[in-house]
Amino acid sequence: MPHDDNNKCKEEGVKNPQHVMAPTLNFYTNPWMWSKCSRKYITEFLDTGYGECLLNEPESRPYPLPHQLPGLLYNVNKQCELIFGPGSQVCPYMMQCRRLWCNNVDGVCRTQHTPWADGTECEPGKHCKYGFCVPKEMEGPVTDGSWGSWSHFGTCSRTCGGGIKTAVRECNRPEPKNGGKYCVGRRMKFKSCNTEPCLKQKRDFREEQCAQFDGKHFNINGLLPTVRWVPKYSGILMKDRCKLFCRVAGNTAYYQLRDRVIDGTPCGQDTSDICVQGLCRQAGCDHVLNSKARRDKCGVCGGDNSSCKTVAGTFNTVHYGYNTVVRIPAGATNIDVRQHSFSGKSEDDNYLALSSSKGEFLLNGDFVVTMSKREIRFGNAVIEYSGSDNVVERINSTDRIEQELLLQVLSVGKLYNPDVRYSFNIPIEDKPQQFYWNSHGPWQACSKPCQGERKRKPVCTRESDQLTVSDQRCDRLPQPAPITEPCGIDCDLRWHVASRSECSAQCGLGYRTLDIYCAKYSRLDGKTEKVDDSFCSGHPKPSNREKCSGECNTGGWRYSAWTECSKSCDGGSQRRRAICVNTRNDVLDDSKCTHQEKVTVQRCNEFPCPQWKTADWSECLVTCGKGHKHRQVWCQFGEDRLNDRICDPETKPASMQTCQQPECASWQAGPWGQCSVTCGQGYQLRAVKCIIGTYMSVVDDNDCNAATRPTDTQVSPLCPAQFLALGSQILELTQWRFGSWTPCSATCGKGTRMRYVSCRDEDGSVADESACRTLPRPVAKEECSVTPCGQWKALDWSPCSVTCGQGRATRQVVCVNYSDHVIDQSECDPDYIPETDQDCSTSPCPQRTPDSGLAQHPFQSEDYGPRSAGPSRTHVLVGNQWRTGPWGACSSTCAGGSQRRVVVCQDENGYTANDCVERIKPDEQRACESGPCPQWAYGSWGECTKLCGGGLRTRLVVCQRPSGERFPDLSCEILDKPPDREQCNTHACPPDAAWNTGPWSSCSVSCGRGHKQRNVYCMAKDGSHLESDYCKHLAKPNGHRKCRGGRCPKWKAGAWSQCSVSCGQGTRRRSVGCQMGAHKIARESECNPYTRPESERVCQAPPCPLYAWRAEEWQEVSRAMKWAPARHFRWMWRSRPIVGCPQALLSLSSRPLSSQCSVTCGKGYKQRLVSCSEIYPGKENYEYSYQTTINCPGTQPPSVHPCYLRECPVSATWRVGNWGSVSRPFGHQIQKRWDPKLHLRHIPPDPSDQYVNSCQITIVKRLKGTREDGEHFLLIKGKLLKIFCAGMQSDHPKEYITLVHGDSENFSEVYGRLQNPGNTFPCLPEHSLCTCRKDYTAAGFSSFQKIRIDLTTMQIITTDLQFARTSDGHPVPFATAGDCYSAAKCPQGRFSINLYGTGLSLTESARWISQGNYAVSDIKKSRDGTRVIGKCGGYCGKCTPSSGTGLEVRIL
Repeated sequence: MPHDDNNKCKEEGVKNPQHVMAPTLNFYTNPWMWSKCSRKYITEFLDTGYGECLLNEPESRPYPLPHQLPGLLYNVNKQCELIFGPGSQVCPYMMQCRRLWCNNVDGVCRTQHTPWADGTECEPGKHCKYGFCVPKEMEGPVTDGSWGSWSHFGTCSRTCGGGIKTAVRECNRPEPKNGGKYCVGRRMKFKSCNTEPCLKQKRDFREEQCAQFDGKHFNINGLLPTVRWVPKYSGILMKDRCKLFCRVAGNTAYYQLRDRVIDGTPCGQDTSDICVQGLCRQAGCDHVLNSKARRDKCGVCGGDNSSCKTVAGTFNTVHYGYNTVVRIPAGATNIDVRQHSFSGKSEDDNYLALSSSKGEFLLNGDFVVTMSKREIRFGNAVIEYSGSDNVVERINSTDRIEQELLLQVLSVGKLYNPDVRYSFNIPIEDKPQQFYWNSHGPWQACSKPCQGERKRKPVCTRESDQLTVSDQRCDRLPQPAPITEPCGIDCDLRWHVASRSECSAQCGLGYRTLDIYCAKYSRLDGKTEKVDDSFCSGHPKPSNREKCSGECNTGGWRYSAWTECSKSCDGGSQRRRAICVNTRNDVLDDSKCTHQEKVTVQRCNEFPCPQWKTADWSECLVTCGKGHKHRQVWCQFGEDRLNDRICDPETKPASMQTCQQPECASWQAGPWGQCSVTCGQGYQLRAVKCIIGTYMSVVDDNDCNAATRPTDTQVSPLCPAQFLALGSQILELTQWRFGSWTPCSATCGKGTRMRYVSCRDEDGSVADESACRTLPRPVAKEECSVTPCGQWKALDWSPCSVTCGQGRATRQVVCVNYSDHVIDQSECDPDYIPETDQDCSTSPCPQRTPDSGLAQHPFQSEDYGPRSAGPSRTHVLVGNQWRTGPWGACSSTCAGGSQRRVVVCQDENGYTANDCVERIKPDEQRACESGPCPQWAYGSWGECTKLCGGGLRTRLVVCQRPSGERFPDLSCEILDKPPDREQCNTHACPPDAAWNTGPWSSCSVSCGRGHKQRNVYCMAKDGSHLESDYCKHLAKPNGHRKCRGGRCPKWKAGAWSQCSVSCGQGTRRRSVGCQMGAHKIARESECNPYTRPESERVCQAPPCPLYAWRAEEWQEVSRAMKWAPARHFRWMWRSRPIVGCPQALLSLSSRPLSSQCSVTCGKGYKQRLVSCSEIYPGKENYEYSYQTTINCPGTQPPSVHPCYLRECPVSATWRVGNWGSVSRPFGHQIQKRWDPKLHLRHIPPDPSDQYVNSCQITIVKRLKGTREDGEHFLLIKGKLLKIFCAGMQSDHPKEYITLVHGDSENFSEVYGRLQNPGNTFPCLPEHSLCTCRKDYTAAGFSSFQKIRIDLTTMQIITTDLQFARTSDGHPVPFATAGDCYSAAKCPQGRFSINLYGTGLSLTESARWISQGNYAVSDIKKSRDGTRVIGKCGGYCGKCTPSSGTGLEVRIL
């Protein structure tokens, strides 16, 4: 924007006051508003579309400005100090408000022409406003602006060829005042004018604009006063196509001569779009703004391809020199010529050539051949040539040529025959076309599969070129009799008996059924093929039932049931047994049943198994360098999509893979050259090149982004001897880093996905996010879209709405899911909804005259009546009717438009007439909807090509609709296109980077073989740490090496002893000790307890012959123990009380001890004493003597037996534990058992209590208004459960489970130590040994005393931390763990769950999912679900309970 004193802002005869853009402040400057010139430039800037960036909301936090005027915040003396330094004060007796005069300590008054700040008090009751001292109450009200009326459209910008008229409106009804808002909306609107084509002329409109500057050299070195300017088309950026770039004729130098071309100028030579206000806007070939009219193959704008015909031919004659192939007349379009090589190689000595009708060669003349690709301008047409260095040499053009062309072939060398094939379209002459029915059209299908008839379909044909045209051209002509012939004569149709069932009677008269279908019998090979039964309707169908007689006294197979199928899918088999029996079910020999087929094996479950399906790979998300591409992977069974758990996870295809695009090119700027002058204002130059690769190869400038090209010229306003001291500021180099996106949360439709975003310093360490506040923060969460959840299903069309003439047919379209169930239409893609109505035609309605009612035309009968929406007297009498052409293209590619078609009046012979009835004229125009407008979409940035020194990263930017349909870039607003490449890692590279090593650690073991480790890091010359990639070109020293400690102690075992028994099962023993070397004894704790050899082993002696098991009734033992001479051993069991135990010692139990069930209701157990005794059978009654269990043979019988009595009336029950071991083998003995009453003392059970099932009801029913937190017994799913009720003072208390094992075995950890980025540090046996840094900001350790439970869903709420204690870092939810330790598979984060003693356990549905980069988890769960231990992590990664299953618990 120029300053207000610039020549561009001067008006003749007007002295412009200077405003905001004044070059300097003086007494007459008005800095409170924009000048007229500045407003003009700002308005043009915004009208041209460059102000779109203002629509982007800033991401950083806003900085609110104070509502008070600045003069109230800073008085006039403070303003002097701010300008001239401390101690300065306002000069007295000076004009107030207009200029601020200040004096310093020496009393000299000075000013910088700045006014007093608005709001500064100047007189009592007055303050400064806009340089004047005004009363404070003069403030006017805030007035928002409003649009005025539109002006009339101005003059057309062009006299022909499609100009633009412009109408404007101003924000002046009223204008915004006193801080009011400006108007929002369009300020200008446009419409096309003078759209008729211009007369044939040598110059196009852009060429005329360049020619206006002929003779002007602008003092550019090397340009002559006679310079001639021509348009520059190629090599101009898409966004600059509406600027006037002109090239010096006969030279390659070009310059921008105007900021924009005149409205209506075409954007380029290959498009119909036009420039309006400096922006390229859509237009059609009819030069109308927003039109979609396009030229057809005949070169007719909006045509239907019917005004031309195709001429095609070949040429293969050889003579030395130039041979004429064909003359291509003026007006020809779509020229396509191909010369195929004789030998299959590009060199075959035949070359295409073109010349004008005057003999002037345009291509390959004078025996000079062009080998490379080129474009030839021939009038207004562009002809493309492939170059001779191709196997197929080609000339093609889609434009219309205005002069005749001569196509030739140049034959030299060995004179191989050329193979030239050409085609082009030429206009059809304007005389009326003649059409007729051609009887020899294509054969139609046979009327029957066998012994049928087929007909040839008559086709409407144009006489001039025998081209098949639409049947509408011949619908007034009588159709000839069809040509027919018999078909299917080598076969017959007959009813075929495929199979017969078994006879219903095994003996005597019975019936059997027949499987009969219509079959096609071939007379040639005798084969039979099943067809639809309707084809045999001419023959009576035989009965499917016939009589039969069973063979008496013969056998038949009797089968068992089928076994289960061997496979659940993909085809298995099942079997059954068969025996031969007669009618009396007597088993016979199998030979008696050989007359029947024995079926013992059959196929089953032959449907395919669920299998993984994949979508197509997406495009690479970067345009150069290394990136990724994605595809969707799902589990499918038939037409249905299933949950991914159904398919085999081991065979799941990858959903993402890396992709390598060509290496990115970037700009390289050389050093500035010397100043062009020795003093004063001059300029400097430098070289700017586009380079690529490690070796910085120079490539074409088009391979780099022209928008980011550094300038190669700069103005140097200072003499070389002058210097400007600049203060240096050290900037800390920080950057945002982010991980990969998580999978989309939805399997169809819209969902969300997330990624980890952190601020990193120059060492790669995690920094506070405030250090990156100057950089745009990447989004950590965004919406994602997968395939629609439903698909459209169209039902059958309804019958036509009329019985004759033209009508409408409709159908219903519904949205269904993959199970074919109707769902809401929002689940389907609206861009692909099928049509719900269409035109339909029935037989023409009969036309009759008012007088006789007879047809006045020889063919105007029921079959040949004209198609009309209703009767028309004039129409019938004359025989004329309206004819319609096909609908043209929609005038707008998106957001609605209109279509046009040609409607003409013709007589019965197809000639133009003018007396058709206007009342029934068909519509020439209709509205059309082409779907939503495409918008710019872009992917994520790829990797930077350099780590430092300024690299380049790219991303994919495409123009597409929300449905994913791609469009050319011109279909979107080109000025709004997001950048597809940008500079990255612009910080300077550190000098002399090298590997540096730390000291070796001590050996990892005290004995045996271990390893040492040391830190290896990349360091700059100044001692600062760098990322490893800076040193990757150097050999990296080892960070690990083997080491050996002292000698390790080992277990040493002695020899086995003899078996402890002479018969039956016994034991053998040996001594086992820990030894250091051959003789030194070590402590057993020094040896590995897991490798300790066994010291006792079972041995089996010969069996004892006298022993046998015998079970007796439960009974009390009435006799004391004695010895007897004859004996053998037997296991004995008896009921309690134990013989020999005083009854007084049994009072420790609260229930009498007996062999009865331990409970009076519910589940309990019986107990008995089992001991090994010597039996003296010689006595009248057996006597027993206790022995050790080694002497008894076999397995010891159980001492506890379960029992179950009736259901308990209430939920509270007595529970006792098993009896402990006997305190001594003889004499008085004591046994103890667990007493559950100790666990019921907090709230003793009350028979009158009615148990409740939530803490909310507990407040009302149970505690009668008592609101104290504490443990309560609640009835959950029919069982009592101890629940801790918290928040009883509130209206919504919460339920918690107290963890018996506390926070020592219920914790969650996100491990906080980090390795260097990308380092796959080996796993450590204890992660506490890691010497890496501890700065993972998401780390934390939380332990839990209680966990919250949802009693409705029976799920643990893992995120409730009310009774959790966080001892380190951030809180971590329950059952969650993770780390950012290493990319190797060695998770360090831990979590533990122990529900033992709570009465709950996890169900089998509990699952954990891994998230993040290199995420891995190792989770072990006990069988009963009360205990879970897990280790999770990655770089960075974690595991959490699955959101689909949650942590569901069940009551034990």
